[in-house]
Amino acid sequence: MLSRYSIDVVGGRADTLGLDRITSRDVATTLGVTSGLIHHYFPTVDDLVVAAFAQTASAQNDQDRQACRSLPPTDALRALIQRSLSMGSANARIWMSAWVAAPRRPDLAREVDKQMIDGLDVLTDLLRRGHDAGVFRVSDPAASALRILVLVDGVLVQVSMRSETTYGDVHALVWDTVEREVGLPLGSLRPENT
Repeated sequence: MLSRYSIDVVGGRADTLGLDRITSRDVATTLGVTSGLIHHYFPTVDDLVVAAFAQTASAQNDQDRQACRSLPPTDALRALIQRSLSMGSANARIWMSAWVAAPRRPDLAREVDKQMIDGLDVLTDLLRRGHDAGVFRVSDPAASALRILVLVDGVLVQVSMRSETTYGDVHALVWDTVEREVGLPLGSLRPENT
């Protein structure tokens, strides 16, 4: 149970401190335990940081995968893009923090890569399913998925840095681009209120 609480603390602290600045002492103080107890479950602070990031990112990917499986392709793509664009600034900052910390933390770099590939696979599978059903027109689902994710990740970078800014025009650009990428008429994918 303490390991779960430790991971939750890192996830919460990563939003404000960044994954590079998390220490076992900081987590232990927040939990009211000794740092030795934290090290009982996580031999190094890197182990704890990787576990916290993996939990956050894999939960997001699992939710995306479940939504994609349970909805028709167009509805699933709409939900996936809408969810990505409405990601809270805290989750966006955790991803940003992981991207920044990864070059100095090889285990974290491997986990970031794994989670990014998993997210890419979710979208690729959805685009392939939509293409096979005749709903989307994509000649290379993997390439289209990568272009979409790069665009959405760029928006997330902005959100992580300027959470108070309204991104209406940028969100419209994302919707237009995704619709073009999958061969849907402009305006057919986006929710009515965007």
